[in-house]
Amino acid sequence: MFAVSVDPTLLTLLIIFAAVNVAALGVFLFFRLKDRAKREEVRHYGDYAEKRVAETIRREFPGGVLMNNVFLKTGRGSTQIDHILLCKWGLYVIETKSHNGRILVEDREWTQIYGEKVIRFHSPVRQNKSHVNALRSVLDGKRGIPRVNVMGLVVFTSRRVSFSRQVKGVVRLSELGRTIKGSASSREGVTAAPGRKYLNSREIAALEKAIRKSCVRGRAARRRHERRVREIDRNARF
Repeated sequence: MFAVSVDPTLLTLLIIFAAVNVAALGVFLFFRLKDRAKREEVRHYGDYAEKRVAETIRREFPGGVLMNNVFLKTGRGSTQIDHILLCKWGLYVIETKSHNGRILVEDREWTQIYGEKVIRFHSPVRQNKSHVNALRSVLDGKRGIPRVNVMGLVVFTSRRVSFSRQVKGVVRLSELGRTIKGSASSREGVTAAPGRKYLNSREIAALEKAIRKSCVRGRAARRRHERRVREIDRNARF
């Protein structure tokens, strides 16, 4: 038998190297799991907020058509819309937000201040405007459907939210129903027909059919869209 002699200094360096790598791996896994837990928490609050908005819409507009979590095909892939409401008052694209605290309103990015937490997020008004434009492009030129105004609303569900200034099209959940019902009286009409303030059931059905034909149904396409959204969120400035 031959005894293997190991330099004590080398052995010490190897142990330190292994310990550093184990510690680095532990730190990486900790922050990875923490990031995943944070995303799941945000998703949970977002899902609950969307559920509350959907319940409110069904209660306020029992004769309307509500489409939730809609993935629409666009020229650049797809876009996800929280809610599309078709009712006699018109066609509404609704973005739901669960943020609370003080919201500083700017052009491209807004800031949420809640206690010691300060988070910057993309302007939901600009975000929803892209959804409105996507839906308009889907409907434009379609035969057999009425020419209809597509209107966007951003709904904040928290009662503990305030804004640095008022923004057109941004409402609290308690204001959603009366905002939509009051919108018809503030404009000439919801369709291109002169003097028409309301959509009839036939027009609503035709619009719903056209929208559903342009929906993305495959899970793979939806997952690609969700990954793209996560990348955008990850690159956002906090």
